[in-house]
Amino acid sequence: MPTDTQKPWEMSLGQFLEQAVAKDPAKTFIEIGGESKTYQEFYDGVKKTAAMFSGLGIGMGDRVCLFLPNCIEYVYSWFGLSLIGAISVPVNTAYKRDETAYILNNAEAKGIVSDPTLADVAAAAADLAPSVTVRLIRGTEGKEFSGWTDFSQAHASAQSLSDLPEISPDDISMLVYTSGTTG
Repeated sequence: MPTDTQKPWEMSLGQFLEQAVAKDPAKTFIEIGGESKTYQEFYDGVKKTAAMFSGLGIGMGDRVCLFLPNCIEYVYSWFGLSLIGAISVPVNTAYKRDETAYILNNAEAKGIVSDPTLADVAAAAADLAPSVTVRLIRGTEGKEFSGWTDFSQAHASAQSLSDLPEISPDDISMLVYTSGTTG
């Protein structure tokens, strides 16, 4: 556990969250999609998400693209991946197949997390990226998406991690692609 004397830049993202949870676990951390989570509830969900990704074969240094709208699964994934030393790669939801495939390939992404509203683009892009072996989809509401693992089901059945890897504040947590400048 980080100490109170450590500065935020001296901690990994997971350590920073752990410190915040220890200070006030019952305080509201996030409100999204009509749902709110306390620091403790959020951290519990993040640890479960880390275990889910680990169980799917995602580990230290692996990259996972987050092709999602604003939702709790996005934030869980970002923090959960950082707990196991994996790297989140956010993808603009306005991107089409070719832009998304470029990021998947350039980042050598091992996984992608998406949403039913983006599933057609995500699937077409992932089909062009041989490195992608894990496909997670959120919010399926019982619908089948061939070739995809349901995020909620995988999350619910994930086993707890006994140990988390040692993460340095210098380890990459997120890889951000931009469209450049416009003037």
